[in-house]
Amino acid sequence: MAASTMSGFHDISAGQLKARARSGLICALFGSVWMYWAVVFSGHSTPAWFSTVTLPAIALTAWAIFRIRAFRHLISSPADLKHWKAFRKFLWIDSAIEWGLAGVGTFLLSRFGRFDLIPQLFGVIIGLHFLPFARLFRLSHYYWVGGVMIVGEAGSFLIPRGATRNIVGCAAIGFTLWVTGVIILRRISSPSGGQTVPAQVERILTQPD
Repeated sequence: MAASTMSGFHDISAGQLKARARSGLICALFGSVWMYWAVVFSGHSTPAWFSTVTLPAIALTAWAIFRIRAFRHLISSPADLKHWKAFRKFLWIDSAIEWGLAGVGTFLLSRFGRFDLIPQLFGVIIGLHFLPFARLFRLSHYYWVGGVMIVGEAGSFLIPRGATRNIVGCAAIGFTLWVTGVIILRRISSPSGGQTVPAQVERILTQPD
């Protein structure tokens, strides 16, 4: 049954499957952190409200971990390794710039007592972070991820300063990352796109653990 299920995927390399599974996990974890912050800023930090975040957070994180485990025996092809080496420096530089800007921005906002702008700061930086990835890896949906996040943060300024604006700012990051994680994991978990995986991938996914 598993073999017939997997017969519908687009051709995708082992390295890409593993990378997308890890991306799904990153979106699940960081999305959950920002959704927890949304609950904290709401002023209703009760077990019930935290549970509303914890349940989807656990489900999405577990899904990503299961995908990573399913692909853990796959061997990346020479083409995958060459592709990673070609873009590895850019990825590290981009990440360093992202965290550097976030750190400096947080420090400056703290100095001026504008802690309320920290969610918007992070949202814009993270949103911009996705845009070069969309072009570099030809993943057009990353344009939407970055764009939605930036627009969401800009839109939060239409809300008067206070807890509600902070909630929207945090949720714009967290919920966008959650949705992105679901899209990524769904694409490597179901044949909805009319795709086929390499024989090596199919063997790993269909053999007993």
